[in-house]
Amino acid sequence: MKVIVLCGGRGENLWPISRKNLPKQFSKIIFERSLFQETLLRFSKFVPWEDIFLVFPDEYKFFVRSQVVEVFGSRRANEIIEPKPRGAFLAVVFSLISLIKNEVDENEVLVFVNSDQVWRGDYTGKLERFFNLIRDFYFDKVLCTVSSSVIKVRDYVRLGKRFEDEFFEFEEFDKSSNLGNLGIYVVRFKDLVKMLQKTFDMSLEALYESSDYEGQSFEMFVGKMKRNVLVYDLAVEVLDIDSVSDIANVVKSDNKGNRLSGDVVVDNTENSLIVSTKRLIAVNGVSGINVIETPDVVYVSSNSIDNKNVLKLLEGREELDTGVTSYRPWGSYTVIDRGPNYQIKKIIVNPGESLSLQLHYHRSEHWVVVRGTAKVTVDDKVLFLKENESTFIPKTAKHRLENPGKIPLEIIEIQIGEYISEDDIVRFSDVYGR
Repeated sequence: MKVIVLCGGRGENLWPISRKNLPKQFSKIIFERSLFQETLLRFSKFVPWEDIFLVFPDEYKFFVRSQVVEVFGSRRANEIIEPKPRGAFLAVVFSLISLIKNEVDENEVLVFVNSDQVWRGDYTGKLERFFNLIRDFYFDKVLCTVSSSVIKVRDYVRLGKRFEDEFFEFEEFDKSSNLGNLGIYVVRFKDLVKMLQKTFDMSLEALYESSDYEGQSFEMFVGKMKRNVLVYDLAVEVLDIDSVSDIANVVKSDNKGNRLSGDVVVDNTENSLIVSTKRLIAVNGVSGINVIETPDVVYVSSNSIDNKNVLKLLEGREELDTGVTSYRPWGSYTVIDRGPNYQIKKIIVNPGESLSLQLHYHRSEHWVVVRGTAKVTVDDKVLFLKENESTFIPKTAKHRLENPGKIPLEIIEIQIGEYISEDDIVRFSDVYGR
């Protein structure tokens, strides 16, 4: 059995929690771990890590690799990297092409899952039973997994008659049904390949290259295959977060209908969603509003409208595209503060990774290690720094930061100079080919 995790969604309507360059499945604004990380932890309980494959576009590879390291350490993931995001349906097709190239057994059972859902309650026993049930899935059909206990999802399914045991026939997608589609699909590898080739009358490679299916969901294909689809009710509490108002479903309510998260104080306030990630938010005498505070943005709205018009007004603003944390092949950095001639960052370097050998013409840097061990090269000198030790990088000095240890390296970097920008960099060598 192989679990295929689809990681390519954008979730732009969830701004400012997600951004164009930080999709919602990788955001950790609301949760301690991202939805992507929770997905991996959830399914890795039932399938060996080497049987889990992550499908994502090339532009997401830094998110994926850094967040895998955060929860699984140095274990490498099976990566299936699309050139660019083209929608869930074509991501599935691309994954099949990759599995064929890697000579995966055509009799394998494939389980396709999303990476952007919130799961609540005690679902472990239900998932264990589900995986035991599908481990030897022998029907030449697609199994669509639904739940009669969903909180909110995008698609709902109407059942047909009972097919066998706990499996039912698929009737159609129907918003009036109470069976929410979990986006978990089970099918034998060779059967899915045959279905796709027969339905679209072309090879997998031609199908992937076709522009006719750009941006399509996998549900488009399921709708075409009605007679070859079965349904199983997993009966778990699941929520798709597609807008700011959906967050209210994952934050506990007080006795006045307020959903409060973080350092929040309210008085004479009701039916409001207030989320603080860093600063104190004090609210008095309001009703029916959303307040979302992130390190770089405070968003306030009525809880009865969406943010589409505001997003149009923000076109061209840096905050629309990126937050304070940026991911790189070696790890990530978070901007703590910045001014006209300085910037302060927290830099995290994953175990065994290194930044490029580089120099800056317009700024010097101070590095202080707060966790782990740093190997630092400054011109022709090499030194090792432990927690609470520091070094200074003058302007124009060639330098490199490496993590030779087994745990993430964290440093605080203070940049000072007349020009503070990411384009003030000259690279001399880089293991990532930049």
